[in-house]
Amino acid sequence: MTDSGATASAAVEAEVAHRLGQGDALSAFDCAAAARRAGTDSPRLRYLMVRALAASGDSLGAMHLYEQLDLAMSGDVDSLSLAGRIWKDAAFDHRGAERTAYLQKAAAAYDHAFRMSGADFPAINAASLYAMLGERERAASLAEPIAANGPAGNYWDQATFVEALLLLGRGEEALIHARSADEQAGTRAGDRASTCRQIDRLAKSGAIDGDHAAAIMAVLRPMPVGVYCGRMFRAGGAGEANARTAIARALDTRPVSALIGPLACGADILFAEEALARGIDLTVVLPFAEDDFIAQSVASGGDEWLARYVRCRDGAAMVHFASNARYVSDDCQFILGSHTAMGLAKLRARELETAAIQFAVVDPAVAARPDAVIAGTNADIALWRDNGGVTGTIAVGDLDRRLEFPPAPKPPEGTRRGLYAILFADFAGFSKLGEAELPVFAQEVMGNIGRILDDFGDAVLFRNTWGDAVYAIIDDPATAARIALAMQERLGTLPPGLGLEGHRAGMRTGIHFGPIYRGVDPVVGNELWYGTEVTRTARIEPVTLVGEIYCTQPLAAMLALGNARDFNCDYVGKVRLAKDYGELALYRLSRRSA
Repeated sequence: MTDSGATASAAVEAEVAHRLGQGDALSAFDCAAAARRAGTDSPRLRYLMVRALAASGDSLGAMHLYEQLDLAMSGDVDSLSLAGRIWKDAAFDHRGAERTAYLQKAAAAYDHAFRMSGADFPAINAASLYAMLGERERAASLAEPIAANGPAGNYWDQATFVEALLLLGRGEEALIHARSADEQAGTRAGDRASTCRQIDRLAKSGAIDGDHAAAIMAVLRPMPVGVYCGRMFRAGGAGEANARTAIARALDTRPVSALIGPLACGADILFAEEALARGIDLTVVLPFAEDDFIAQSVASGGDEWLARYVRCRDGAAMVHFASNARYVSDDCQFILGSHTAMGLAKLRARELETAAIQFAVVDPAVAARPDAVIAGTNADIALWRDNGGVTGTIAVGDLDRRLEFPPAPKPPEGTRRGLYAILFADFAGFSKLGEAELPVFAQEVMGNIGRILDDFGDAVLFRNTWGDAVYAIIDDPATAARIALAMQERLGTLPPGLGLEGHRAGMRTGIHFGPIYRGVDPVVGNELWYGTEVTRTARIEPVTLVGEIYCTQPLAAMLALGNARDFNCDYVGKVRLAKDYGELALYRLSRRSA
């Protein structure tokens, strides 16, 4: 590798490691993947890329990538230990004997890494896994030398020492040293979350004392994840000064590890500026195409907001689009953006073993009418609270609300549009079927899909099929997820009469959530559901692995916002869609273990 190549690799490695430390696994993975696509690569970057995917919750994908990149052959302690991390996380996606088997694989991987390196990090992880498996003496033999050596200076050494003390039943000592670890951790939410997750698993398995574990997690738990919303207003004057002071005070009172939200003029940009000034990890969510958003929600408050918007956008760790579609004067587009931001905040909080909190700037001079409002700050507050969330309201007066909105395209009078879940599925292997197998396919495969859709009754608003493809519109994201999983499980074993033994055959399913037009087909007179988001969903299914369900970020966010706890949404990464339809952040949907 050239000096310039080594410098580029080192810079990317540092950035990915920083994002992991902040607990932003999604942007860490995307940063590493983008660098490798651009030609920057190193063994360390490959390790960090797999670690980021594992940290996002995708154990299956992480192990596949670990093997694909041949990390086991690197021989370094971090790469060897990473296999243990992945198997350990996979264990907690299962129950009973399956969990035990994964824990044993994880313990063996960490033990191997320890024997090869003599390092404390794999030793303490092997010790904890043996303790979870009930092998207390074996766990103690690994923990005792670590406890005898005492803590060193950095956070991970401190956390390792605390974990060793807990395994040895020395909880009071562990609590004292946890306070030292807290000072070392600073704002590194990802590191804190990893430690809390490990201690929680140990406590729930009965390997350590539960009271001491709870006390230590209270010391080390990351600060909450914040999602923000608020009034748009013109820059300058008493209003902006009041808002900046009030937002700063709110963040002082309730510190956060990350902030997520849009970048409209007024409160949004002030939140983003405060985040960047304080070193808080910032994620921006835009509701639709950027040029249209700038025209409608940034420049409408005056040209002076534009440069500030650009600085915040460029300073954010990640920028997401709820949709790339153009603005068509539809409140649903703003609703999708705010709901996606709220759901991503809950997903991020779940990854960080912490809570999510909403900050909302309100104007006391404007009466709250949540019953009459479907979009905007009041509606966001109502939805967040309806789903059990805590809101910190920030009352700010003297806001200059003289906004000037540019004209935007409007659909013809009478056009109906709403937010719905969209499902596309097809059967990989259909082209290999002969004439004699087609009736079996129609009765057994498509028949099963039809019966599943029937089971969900009126929640399925529309359905269509052609050949091996299925297209359905469903009234809400959670129901769409349940339908997709039911299809996956019912068709997990293929009918023997299809003659597809030895072929890669099975359903591929893509689901999305977004605004859709609803009308009547002017040619054939049937009901018609159409729009950019329908086309986008159709491009997901062809890039989905056989037997898997991929969903979009808005759908994963809506499941999290609605507190749907029976699903896992594991980040796959930004995937290039079929037919040159661009890239889209996708998640693998699965049923959560009971």
